[in-house]
Amino acid sequence: MNDTSAMSYVIWGAFPYIALTLFFVVPFIRMVYRPFGLTTRASGIFLGRDVLGLAAHLLHWGIFLVFFGHLAGLIGGLLGWGSWVGAFFWMATLGGLVAILGSAIALIRRSLVPEMRAMSQPDDYIVHVFLILILGIAIYQALVDRIWGVAFTAAPWFASLWRFSPEPELMASAPLLTKFHVTLAFAFAAYFPFTKLIHAWTLPVNYFVRPYQVLRTTAKKFQNGWVLGCWEFKGVTDKSYMTYLTAGVVGVLVLIAVTLPGPSERSFLQEAHAKSAPLDETEVVGARRGLEGYPLYVSQCARCHGLEGAGDGPGAKSPTFTAIPRDLTTGHFQFISTNNGVASDADLRHVIVNGLHETGMPGFGALSEHQIESLVETVNVLWKDRPAPGERIEIPPRPAATEAVIAQGKELYVNYCATCHGDTGAGDGVLMSLRTDASGRVIPVRDLRTEPLKGGSSPQQIYYRIAAGMPRAEGEWLMPYYANLGPERIWALISYLEKEILPRRSIIPYPEGGSGVTTAMK
Repeated sequence: MNDTSAMSYVIWGAFPYIALTLFFVVPFIRMVYRPFGLTTRASGIFLGRDVLGLAAHLLHWGIFLVFFGHLAGLIGGLLGWGSWVGAFFWMATLGGLVAILGSAIALIRRSLVPEMRAMSQPDDYIVHVFLILILGIAIYQALVDRIWGVAFTAAPWFASLWRFSPEPELMASAPLLTKFHVTLAFAFAAYFPFTKLIHAWTLPVNYFVRPYQVLRTTAKKFQNGWVLGCWEFKGVTDKSYMTYLTAGVVGVLVLIAVTLPGPSERSFLQEAHAKSAPLDETEVVGARRGLEGYPLYVSQCARCHGLEGAGDGPGAKSPTFTAIPRDLTTGHFQFISTNNGVASDADLRHVIVNGLHETGMPGFGALSEHQIESLVETVNVLWKDRPAPGERIEIPPRPAATEAVIAQGKELYVNYCATCHGDTGAGDGVLMSLRTDASGRVIPVRDLRTEPLKGGSSPQQIYYRIAAGMPRAEGEWLMPYYANLGPERIWALISYLEKEILPRRSIIPYPEGGSGVTTAMK
């Protein structure tokens, strides 16, 4: 296990269990040893009682909406129900805004009223900071970044925790703010039972049947039991309520994680891969593997590419993306290594593993080889009338980059590349406005001086871009292919690009036959 995967396992595999253990166990310990400490430390007797009531209503009802919204998102994300994920968005966003307002009012009141400041403890402030940060990050993503389809990603990971078989690799592709949001939420869960919020574990549902005043005494300590409670209170006491609530919450979550079957395969195979002719044996094996990988596809890909692969996922129109998610059903894949403009399985795998730099498409290298293969097969099933890919272009050994070779490359660049990329590689050539994708949108020409190449900046990947080109649609090209130049001249062009135009730190060589992984950044 490398350092990255080890850290990922700690954050997404071990830390949640530590936080959940503290969340569920510490309240029982406090009930045993400090039962009178399970209190809100009520502050309504001081100034601003009306303000407190407003803040309390906003905060509590907002939290309820957030909780039930997340429950809908958990179920919808597991089953691939887009409408439930949509309900999660509206409920959690509205509840989050209301809860933030209530928390802010309470925090301001506590800061401005002298008597409140005098009696306040650190956790009185910390809990509000936690709530505002956790909810604020999520709402920012929902309303500004418009990335809220991550319920498809987070739900299977969260469910894996309750199956006691954590899958931290599922969270590797989540946006950074989402990771921060979830980590903060678990940190808050760990801190929760050490704050005044612990009173939530003793929600007084027995107020309707018990006397106006209840005293905990040594004489009646055996009546105030953990399960049945005191008969006078109809079997409900603070201790018994904690027992029922803990068992109920854990039971529901385990039930959801264990019993929900995952995204329905429904007519996935028939609708996404319908053919007039029967599938041959190889296609049947691939289709079955695609069905096996479909729940993983929903988890990792549907937030952008949609449940049916049409590029219409909940986060598809996020302003953080520089390219719209690909419609996988049409198969207009641009980063290829074949001689006929059709992406091979190796090409699909390269993009899945490495992502596309600065487009919004993350890399999924944290997944296992079997998982990656299942995603490739799922894409093949979604790809309607998938044509056969051509032969993979062979890359011969690279000759030395002499001054003569670089000079030859410069001449080739002027003749073949400058019309789009410009004389200096700034993407300001005379034909820059003619580059459109399959949907007709103008695609800006890459600024080769500062912007990393989407498909990778290794010499091998640049070779594929030049030799294989970048197809736009069937029979059309976003970038022409120049395999006819021959290996010697293609390598000369690459040598010139690396020496004079491409940013030096973006070029990461790798062994022959590798995948061309690069971490090129501005």
